[in-house]
Amino acid sequence: MISYSKEDFERDVILAKKLQKQHGTSYYFATAFFPREIRDATYALYGFFRIPDEIVDTAQGTDNEDIKKLLTAFQTDWKNCYKGKGSENPVLRAASYVFHTYKIPFDLSKDFLDAMMQDTEKTTYTSYEELEHYMYGSACTVGLIMSYVIGFKRPHTLEYAKKLGIAMQLTNFLRDIGEDYAHRGRVYMPQEELKRFGVTDEIETSRMSPEFVAFMKFQVSRARRLYRESDPGIGELHRRGQLAVRLASLLYERILTKIEEAQYNTLRSRVRTQLPEKIRVSVPIMINHLYNS
Repeated sequence: MISYSKEDFERDVILAKKLQKQHGTSYYFATAFFPREIRDATYALYGFFRIPDEIVDTAQGTDNEDIKKLLTAFQTDWKNCYKGKGSENPVLRAASYVFHTYKIPFDLSKDFLDAMMQDTEKTTYTSYEELEHYMYGSACTVGLIMSYVIGFKRPHTLEYAKKLGIAMQLTNFLRDIGEDYAHRGRVYMPQEELKRFGVTDEIETSRMSPEFVAFMKFQVSRARRLYRESDPGIGELHRRGQLAVRLASLLYERILTKIEEAQYNTLRSRVRTQLPEKIRVSVPIMINHLYNS
């Protein structure tokens, strides 16, 4: 078994931190409010999640079998690293350290990577239930893993973490409808629900219609409900992590507001929250947290 120290971790986590700063602006902003130990663990985990996601999402024009080979190689490297055999990848070394330090079940990482592999094989989802199954692997696992790092009061707390993961993932899907289709050939919106609202070729042609707006209003309402249902679980996390998670939830839900302000048109452009807006909406939460400390 290869020896790996806390000093090694602190060196390796630098790359993962750069990945989060570059790709996950809302996550990066919220992560800053964790104490350093959890903050560094979060950087490491974000890197672990980001690399396979990038393999799948930036591989347009690449043969699907080549993408699968890259993902399989990543999975193999991860398994070996987790077992203490080492890796040339500093993100995997740092993630393995976090998994062992916080006793995170290995199967959660397997479920996440299986969902990434599914993206190479599946481009549409018939029902919301089918989409939920995918979101368990791609998003719920993230919430569950972070719960182990932060600490939680009781097993049921993890059910709230799953809901928050789905809320954030659904928010991503709504924000990225046009981009996911144009660049990746994927439609994460349930086909049964698109049909029920009378949406036909809007996603393929980037055509706004009253039917598409009604569909989006329904999905935004669903996502907001999930944020509300997940909220009690934040109070069941260890106090040291509550502020950062609450800010992440708030900032991600804010994306839904940006979608509404854009008249639900996410077919041609991607809405964003800017730093001044992040600060403005976060200050009341921060003040309330400090007042109740």
